[in-house]
Amino acid sequence: MTGEITTTSLEAEPLSTRYRGLICDLDGVVYRGATAVPGAVETLNRVTADGVPVVFATNNASRAPEDVGDHLRKLGVAPQGWSVVNSSQAAAAHLSEFLGRGTRVCAVGGPGVAQALTEAGLTPVRVADLGEEPVAAVVQGLGTDVTWSELAAVGYLVQGGATWVATNLDLTLPTPYGQAPGNGALVALVQTATSASPHVVGKPRPALFDLARSRLGTGLPHTLVCGDRLDTDIEGANSAGLDSLFVLSGASRLRDLAFAERSARPTYVAADLSGLLAPGSSPRAAVPGHLVELTPGAVAHLADARENGELLRSVVATAWAARDEGRAVCDDAGMWETLERRLGLVTRSRPHS
Repeated sequence: MTGEITTTSLEAEPLSTRYRGLICDLDGVVYRGATAVPGAVETLNRVTADGVPVVFATNNASRAPEDVGDHLRKLGVAPQGWSVVNSSQAAAAHLSEFLGRGTRVCAVGGPGVAQALTEAGLTPVRVADLGEEPVAAVVQGLGTDVTWSELAAVGYLVQGGATWVATNLDLTLPTPYGQAPGNGALVALVQTATSASPHVVGKPRPALFDLARSRLGTGLPHTLVCGDRLDTDIEGANSAGLDSLFVLSGASRLRDLAFAERSARPTYVAADLSGLLAPGSSPRAAVPGHLVELTPGAVAHLADARENGELLRSVVATAWAARDEGRAVCDDAGMWETLERRLGLVTRSRPHS
């Protein structure tokens, strides 16, 4: 990976300054529902003020990019230096490659789905307005008001030969109250009823990353992905050949990171997005002298340990090294929760577990 650079270089500059553009997730990274993740807004404003552009790329297709932008500005994000792309736009771009302008496409999900289809020159049709005229495809994205009737209609259309595109397969969506069902959970209902499989455009597939990079105008070595999901943000970044910063402020927890397979391991780790302003170093480059033993008995000795960021990387590096060597890593949930508390991850990043 391009992020594996020398220790001297890692200690010399903030992580964000090593890249020419950032692709940043939203849910669980910048905000949780209506509430900003602590430190995220201040970090983003500092990064864009330093001349590093940001494209917010989200699998959540329920809202139009303009609405997401309004939400970000209300949270205090500076008005310039960033843009928003979502998986609905990636779905519309995919369909526009082989469907003629004006082709009718059923739009299931929030307003962002229909708007993206319109922008791509296609004609969005809601389930309630289908009538007798056929549609060539159906795009299924997240929407808080999606009904059983709409899910049933997706199944009927797919069984009738319509092309089925899912914006993403995220099973959960982080909210201030905990994890809520994501679009993947709703897609799974249709799959169960039809035995069909959709074409997926959201993370970890490359379409959304490609769309975001086209907005940034950056090459692979100069683009950093920031996200909170190992199976979408990080695995997708790795597949696309991009460096990544994984933050523990959203869906995935420390234990998930420690047990991550190689395909879902990030280049860098941090408690939250403020890690962009710190001299980043990779768990992959951790030296043996910085490792800690991952046993329940060792947790009691962490109170006097070094700076939390270094300790976090040491914990992760230890788990990865042990698993790669075929050694057992403690799977005790209580131990990992205690480690999170010692590192300040529960109180700072996850008020609702």
